[in-house]
Amino acid sequence: MRRNQSSGAAQGGQGDAAAGAPNTTLLQNGAPNVSVQMTTYSPLEGGPSRRDFADREFQFPWKAPSDVDESVHGTVSRFWERQKASYRHKVESYSVVDWLAFFIPCVRWLRTYKIKEYLWADFVAGISVGFMVVPQGMSYATLAGLPSVYGLYGAFMPCLTYALVGSSRQLAVGPVAVTSLLIGNNLKDLVEGSDKISNPNDPTEAQKPIQERYNHLAIQLALLVAILYTSVGAFRLGFVTNFLSHSVIGGFTSGAAITIGLSQVKYILGISIPRMERLHDQAKVYIENFHNLKWQEFIMGSTFLILLVAMKEIGKRYKRFAWLRPLGPLSVCIIGMLAVYIGHVDTKGIKIVGSINKGLPKPTVGWWGPMPEFKDLIPIAIVVMLVDLLESTSIARALANKNKYELVPNQEIVGLGLANFAGAAFNCYTTTGSFSRSAVNNESGAKTGLACFITAWVVGFVLIFLTPVFKHLPMCTLGAIVVSSVTGLLEYEQAIYLFKVNKLDFLVWMASFLGVLFISIEIGLGIAIGLALLIVIYESAFPHTALLGRISGSSVYRNIKQYPNAQLFPGIMICRIDAPIYFANIQWIKDRLRAYEARHRSWSLEQHGTKLEYAILDFSPVTHLDATGIHGLEQLIEQFADNGTQLVVCNPSVKVVKAMETAGLPDMLGRDYIFVTVHDAVNFCARQLAERGVSPLAAEATELSASDD
Repeated sequence: MRRNQSSGAAQGGQGDAAAGAPNTTLLQNGAPNVSVQMTTYSPLEGGPSRRDFADREFQFPWKAPSDVDESVHGTVSRFWERQKASYRHKVESYSVVDWLAFFIPCVRWLRTYKIKEYLWADFVAGISVGFMVVPQGMSYATLAGLPSVYGLYGAFMPCLTYALVGSSRQLAVGPVAVTSLLIGNNLKDLVEGSDKISNPNDPTEAQKPIQERYNHLAIQLALLVAILYTSVGAFRLGFVTNFLSHSVIGGFTSGAAITIGLSQVKYILGISIPRMERLHDQAKVYIENFHNLKWQEFIMGSTFLILLVAMKEIGKRYKRFAWLRPLGPLSVCIIGMLAVYIGHVDTKGIKIVGSINKGLPKPTVGWWGPMPEFKDLIPIAIVVMLVDLLESTSIARALANKNKYELVPNQEIVGLGLANFAGAAFNCYTTTGSFSRSAVNNESGAKTGLACFITAWVVGFVLIFLTPVFKHLPMCTLGAIVVSSVTGLLEYEQAIYLFKVNKLDFLVWMASFLGVLFISIEIGLGIAIGLALLIVIYESAFPHTALLGRISGSSVYRNIKQYPNAQLFPGIMICRIDAPIYFANIQWIKDRLRAYEARHRSWSLEQHGTKLEYAILDFSPVTHLDATGIHGLEQLIEQFADNGTQLVVCNPSVKVVKAMETAGLPDMLGRDYIFVTVHDAVNFCARQLAERGVSPLAAEATELSASDD
């Protein structure tokens, strides 16, 4: 491994500079009467001969006797040692309160809780979200095909649990629209006859066993999701969400928003139609049944929808009216119930929710088994968990950054898992963080998880005392609440942005969006994820490579496509490979390097009468080199040598050097042809050419860079 002194620090002290050493630059460091003398010698610009600047061996860390074992056994051993050291540190330094905070994260913010500053803000935020989640939760439960009270259960026990074990201080946990849609669309296929139940709160005698079975499966699904959540967090597998890009989720949620909205329009129109998943099927049944429209429900439902959208938009656009946003759903509920109580509209064609169980949720641990539909439920649980996980963690990260505190990602995932465990144990279907309610929670001034705790007890108060009141709620009100809530999920602005910025991301967004709308939710999401992975594979298999030139007057080398006036050197080709070299891309890299070689050889010979003798490869971005990559480099060395060109390597990483040494590649290449920097390599090759009488003067790359890179 070689480090050329000619590109390093000044070869001599001030005495050499005073003697008139060539090309010496005086650099001012900004302090008065202080200067630093550095030599800018380069054989490309003339100067002392090679014997005046003899090369020396530069000892790299990986050459030291205390080499790090990078085998699988060595990696596992180091990981285990780090864990033991971390555990020893905790045992030695943690107090009882620290250990309590480690297992119960709420202790972290309780220790620093400022009652005068935080209590009122948390109380207002908790009440605001509570007013919002009661009608929303009931609506989402209906969307999921469950009795409305399940939505209230989902906003009670999971909220209490998450307030204790979650690491986000503003996340509002509870039922959400997309999860409800996924559950409703999938469980109806497992329970025959469930799609014919128009009101889960009031099934007929024949439908009661079907609804009971459906409720059991929803609880079992929540259990599986809880297990997956907790496992992902405990084993630190949260990185799996990286494969669900924002373009995938944006298209998915936008398509789901339209599907959800259309599924609830039937309550606003007052018609009874079966649940349909695909857009064209939904449109068909609406057209066929439009003559059954009930004008009473249509007028009430559309009025509520307009009122909800207006209150939400006013609350979002004007800060002084922000209180209108959380009060919108509760306001239409009150108006609807007053219409039933005072105007008796339920006797004039307006359907109402019907009976709602009173009291706190009862234990449902006995429902966890047996689970004969396990094979059918587990794929649904995986999809629900992935979508919920990405949605919730993305909201939590954004809120943590905005409020300037540290979020513990894996603890956050475990917290969501434990919240779902508590939910599955007490009659709740799957819950996660909500976009809209978390935004309201944050805008209302929530400082800690106490706001979530207060929200839970607002719902608890409703469960204990007010469920008989809500049984008179019109169904069209619930439909209007869902439709107005999902309008915020339609991210058409994101699609426009992606179209302008990155066409491949836009393609993924559209695949997810159209797949959800016209095929199915799961298949649409699967297509989008598959397409995103194909793009990853494509970009990995066809990495960026560049032909480099020197920026005039410097030792910096850049892509000649970006800097067409950069200098190329006759007889010396400089390339950079911007990716790991492995089996999937080695053939592409070989083809690109041979193409560069042919172009440079022609330019060097025809324009300057010089043969191409050196091909310098900048390995700075190369982080990995596998066996197939090594074999490909061996072939390149031989092919270049057959054409009279010596391959030169610059700045390989530790892992790359180890792989090369193991395969004996440095001996095949020649250890004198491995350098620390590109400039070192260029200086060395230029001296070699100069000693053979070949001019090393640089030329601008304008003509060569005009061709396709």
